[in-house]
Amino acid sequence: MSVRLKIEDDREGFVATISQRDDMGKVVGRPSVVPVSSKEEAKQQAKTLARSLGLKVYGIIDKTDAGGSPGSP
Repeated sequence: MSVRLKIEDDREGFVATISQRDDMGKVVGRPSVVPVSSKEEAKQQAKTLARSLGLKVYGIIDKTDAGGSPGSP
């Protein structure tokens, strides 16, 4: 089991999609999609869910303009 956080830009801030995944990487249940004011808030929500499931790590996919894509300075 794992937790994945996807952060995307929105007109009023960011949207965080937090999903639980099985060992094969398939989504388990319905993902939680919530507006957040910052990336840190999104990360905290994913961290809280991961810890509640007994996990120590979670994956992050940053799809924002400032997401640090490969090749950016």
